[in-house]
Amino acid sequence: MTFIAFASFVLLAACIFVITDALECYNCPSISNTHDCNTTAVCAVGQSCFLKTFENGGGSFSLGCISNEKCTSTHIGSSAIIGRSTLTKETRDSPTCHECCSRNLCNADLCQHQLPSDCIDDPNFDCARMNSVLNICQSTQQAKLVCPNFCGLCNIVDGHWADWSVWSGCDVTCGNGEHSRDRTCTNPAPAHGGQDCTGLNADRKTCNNNPCPLHRGWSFWSSWGSCSVTCDVGMMRRDRSCSNPYPGIHGNPCFGDARDDAICKEMANGGWSDWESWSACPVTCDVGLRSRQRFCNNPFPSMLGQYCQGKSDDYTVCNTKPCKSRVTF
Repeated sequence: MTFIAFASFVLLAACIFVITDALECYNCPSISNTHDCNTTAVCAVGQSCFLKTFENGGGSFSLGCISNEKCTSTHIGSSAIIGRSTLTKETRDSPTCHECCSRNLCNADLCQHQLPSDCIDDPNFDCARMNSVLNICQSTQQAKLVCPNFCGLCNIVDGHWADWSVWSGCDVTCGNGEHSRDRTCTNPAPAHGGQDCTGLNADRKTCNNNPCPLHRGWSFWSSWGSCSVTCDVGMMRRDRSCSNPYPGIHGNPCFGDARDDAICKEMANGGWSDWESWSACPVTCDVGLRSRQRFCNNPFPSMLGQYCQGKSDDYTVCNTKPCKSRVTF
């Protein structure tokens, strides 16, 4: 059986079993400091001392007698603890606590173990015997609750959270963002092997501002259109639209031109027409020449185009029949 289980059993048994001798307990229904309670009450048979801590200021402690049947988690609730040795750090740091004990005037120090005024071992435990049997000093967080002096744990300081910082401003100027706040484990800071604070050191919550303006944007340019002429110098055009994206509320319009014009140069090289028919032979005998022509107009060359390559005239011999000779006296 572990130390924790054994201690839980001892204290649970002390709380549930019928007490034959009536206990004397501190009895203050509402008080801000348990050590200021000077009123006592003699409990009835079957009752134990108890202390209950209430959340939120004013008189935050209630001390007195309570039925042993109510010293169980069934009656007290899920956060209830029976017996001081079974308390965890998280339970002691909780703003609410309910503990029972079964010895005279024991309820002044219940729910107060995280900040003891004196480093005193629990008189219900034989620390030397417990350590020899169960090695309780090896469990620092449990041993400091019942045997802090014997185990040399008086200088342990568990960390506690400082107050939260104020909420920051929203981290965006429009749309959805976040506020943030932080806290530090410095009230006090953990020391000498004490436990660190549990929980988050940062907190966030959503903040909503006015919707962000959606500014217009240009689409991509369209492809260039065809040139306005088939030769020489002309113009060609391309377009774009203010639709990437379309403007939203309070958005800026597109700046610039939706149309773009550019000079285009269409060059046409010249081409030859068909050859004309051959001309008549200029002589009726002997050797003559006949000709034919073609023109660089199929098509005409443009201003920047090349002229046709080659000759525009062609010649061939004609009428090779010899002329008759004349006799002269």
